[in-house]
Amino acid sequence: MSAEKQAGPVGGHTVLGIATLMITAFTIGTDFTGALLLVPSIESELAADITTTQWVLNIYALSFAMFMVTGGRLGDTHDRRRVLLIGLGLFIIASVGCLLAPDIGFLIAARAVQGLGAALIWLSTIALGATNATEDQRGLVMGLILAGVTSGNVIGPLIGGVASDLGDWRLFFLVNAVLGSIAALLVFRLISRQPPQAENEQIDYSGILILSSAILALLFVLDVGTDWGWGSLSVIGILCLSLLLFLVFPFVESRVADPLLPPQLLRNRAFMLILWLNALMVPSFFVAFLYVPQFMQRVLGWSVLTASFGMIPLMLPLAVGSIVAGNFYKPYSTKRLLFAGYVLIALGCASVILLPSSWGYYAILPAMLLISFGAPLAVGTSGTATVSAVAASRAGLAGGLSFMLHLAYGAIGVAVATAIMYGSGLMRIQGALREAGISISSADISILNAGSAKAAAAGEVLARYSAGEADRIRSIISQSFAAGMSLAYWPVLLSTVLGLFLVALIDESKLHAIDN
Repeated sequence: MSAEKQAGPVGGHTVLGIATLMITAFTIGTDFTGALLLVPSIESELAADITTTQWVLNIYALSFAMFMVTGGRLGDTHDRRRVLLIGLGLFIIASVGCLLAPDIGFLIAARAVQGLGAALIWLSTIALGATNATEDQRGLVMGLILAGVTSGNVIGPLIGGVASDLGDWRLFFLVNAVLGSIAALLVFRLISRQPPQAENEQIDYSGILILSSAILALLFVLDVGTDWGWGSLSVIGILCLSLLLFLVFPFVESRVADPLLPPQLLRNRAFMLILWLNALMVPSFFVAFLYVPQFMQRVLGWSVLTASFGMIPLMLPLAVGSIVAGNFYKPYSTKRLLFAGYVLIALGCASVILLPSSWGYYAILPAMLLISFGAPLAVGTSGTATVSAVAASRAGLAGGLSFMLHLAYGAIGVAVATAIMYGSGLMRIQGALREAGISISSADISILNAGSAKAAAAGEVLARYSAGEADRIRSIISQSFAAGMSLAYWPVLLSTVLGLFLVALIDESKLHAIDN
């Protein structure tokens, strides 16, 4: 008897099959967060400026989000196991490309391919998990898969931190390639082929192209808006292009036989509410992922590696909480779980605003714990409800829509938070420097405000001043950052409170197999 059969079933899966899906999710989870810590090392070795190096992160997120719906729909119309293996193949090849990258341009291109592979992996993984599980076990299976990806989010910064501490950022991508290879082997051996669930439907290529392009343009302009200036003609032009594509999309959809977004989904208020509830809380932890480590480095003076360990109270409960939330999905109502999750997240956001930075690590610890316990309840419940609401032939599409909105709204939240922090930071630093009688050019202030005071460019600026003046400048920068982060969490809190109102509007009786 094979090992797979000896393991026994959970829902429609074997235990080893679920473990395989968790490992594939873990693989892309490490890549998503771990690369955040590599930017300074890449910038130094490849002689690139911070604006260029930042695209090592940005292009991955853009590619991942752009191909989200495409990946989900391909899984619906083809063998999902094959799509998953193709995604893993692309991910492995791109990881090797990152490992061997001779220059920053090659590295950015490889990261774009990694994002495409990750999109195919993620959508195939959650669709396989949802469609092969019984209704009673679907919440548990989805919770385990989410636990896999969030465990990767926990371990990723540790891998990135160790790689940076050892002085070779390329080691991180070596780990990516090894994990991807292990996942591909397990998928090939332990996951069964799944016949196409929507083989009689045509793929809406025009809809995919227009919607993906609209999302790409929106996310791109959110990434470059602060650097280019929100009032620049380029930024306004790209925003207008994105808006135009979003407006054109429904007209194109009305003229195709099998539209990308079925009308019955769009007309179902409960389904649309669940879609938005998988998005409105996302800025709370996206902003935390990005700025809490910087708080530890810039305000508390911690090293990159120490800050990666300091993130454990945020990351570890996300992984454990996903399993717990999966167990709660069946016995408790969707509405109750979402309400509990959003309340915890709202309290976490409020704590960032209210607690003084003078408390040090304890000023952000309550936020990390509250958000990390609330997020699995909200994300796991809304994600499972979205995929469970549709027929198996549209599970990939529903998952793609849900997580594309999830990513896009999270990117919007980060862009708003960044704009607030950058703008308020400039004003605070300029005012504090005037009071201290220290003269610094606007260009140098921008460098100090935009990156860590330990970064190379900031170090060059500080080297022009006496030791006492440099210490005073560092103190001003850290105080400005802490105040800016508190201010930036106001719109994040408002978004979460809006989510609480939407939870109250859900009618669960209308959220079941709505397109069967």
